[in-house]
Amino acid sequence: MRGVVVRLFELSTHVQSISRGDGRSATAAAAYRACCEIECERQGRVHDYSRKQGLEVAEIVLPKGAPAWAGNRSKLWNAAELVERNGKRGKNAGAFKADAQTAREFFFSFPVELSAAGRLKVARAIARHLAEAHGIAADFAIHQPGRDGDERNFHCHMLTTTRRMTADGLGAKAREWADMKSGAKLTKQLRAHIAATLNDALKEEGKADVVKVEHRSFKERGSGQIPTKHQGPVDTHQLRRKQQDMRQAWAKATAEAQRERQAKELASLKMRQDFALQGKLAELAQRLKEGAAAIRREVAEQRRADPPPTGLRRLFLTVTGRAGREAFNRQARDGQRVEGARAKLVALKTELRAERSAYSDSQVKDRAALVERHGRDDQQLKQAVVSRQGMDRAAEVTARREQVRTPTREHEQGRSIGLELSP
Repeated sequence: MRGVVVRLFELSTHVQSISRGDGRSATAAAAYRACCEIECERQGRVHDYSRKQGLEVAEIVLPKGAPAWAGNRSKLWNAAELVERNGKRGKNAGAFKADAQTAREFFFSFPVELSAAGRLKVARAIARHLAEAHGIAADFAIHQPGRDGDERNFHCHMLTTTRRMTADGLGAKAREWADMKSGAKLTKQLRAHIAATLNDALKEEGKADVVKVEHRSFKERGSGQIPTKHQGPVDTHQLRRKQQDMRQAWAKATAEAQRERQAKELASLKMRQDFALQGKLAELAQRLKEGAAAIRREVAEQRRADPPPTGLRRLFLTVTGRAGREAFNRQARDGQRVEGARAKLVALKTELRAERSAYSDSQVKDRAALVERHGRDDQQLKQAVVSRQGMDRAAEVTARREQVRTPTREHEQGRSIGLELSP
């Protein structure tokens, strides 16, 4: 019977400095990681990331004896920025140091099997370890996986002060982390401590037989595997910027070609409609002319069929005194014929006007249909841009997953993965 398969989780960590020389600030870094708003007193600007998504929890852990105000995120990181100044001598005495390191970030990933409560417990433990061992303030933020990234990538950004906290505020620099030798040793020790803390948390949750956190390198484990290299946020942002530029260039060129095609289609339709309308108007005018002529012929035929009396008939009417009445009746009949002809002409004109109006309405509908189709084309182009962005993100995630370390035979306890993403 086969034993239980334990997944090997390759711990991902890194340590980096927040330096003014790189155009960064502790206030901006803290606001971004904690998804909040911080007004930077040194820069005179507000860093507002309150609408940023993905924050699970953010807390500040202070060493013993630290002042209460340091628990306020805005006050803590403004103090970290304001304290870094030049000495009292020289040309720029008292000015803010241009290349000062105002904060240090410790990043580490969580196995997806660990619960939210477990992640918070581990983050607090690591923050407390740093605060007590080095006397620095630790501001940690646990982030959920990004919408476009690996859905397993729970991770922690822990921002610490570069100076030790005293009862009076920020004191001397904690230079052990900046030193090349001691910094590398401390980083290695911290990595082991994080792995042990994570494994303890997994054991408490009864998941030690499901996943194990491994912090040692392949070389240290005697494995011939080649580790993958984390792309890093800078390269990731550059890649995404390049993809964005390419999408924008493609969208601009496609939109221009689409607008040109749409303009030609509208111009062609207008030309056809103008020509057709002229033909229709000529047809209606001809039908009015022919209709009016037919009405006049009809009146003329009716008049010929009702001629004035002549000969014996006229003599008889005159002798009997009925000639005047007969003339009156004949005149009345002619008036009725004229009114009837006028009514027919009005009816013909009304019919032709209605037909012209209906024809114009049909042309308007044709133009509206074309404009509506163009609107759908524009909407489809927007959707295509969004889809292309999604494809770029999917390709990025796929490429990242293809870099996941494949376990060798001697590490068949489970699949090892490397998740080293930061916002």
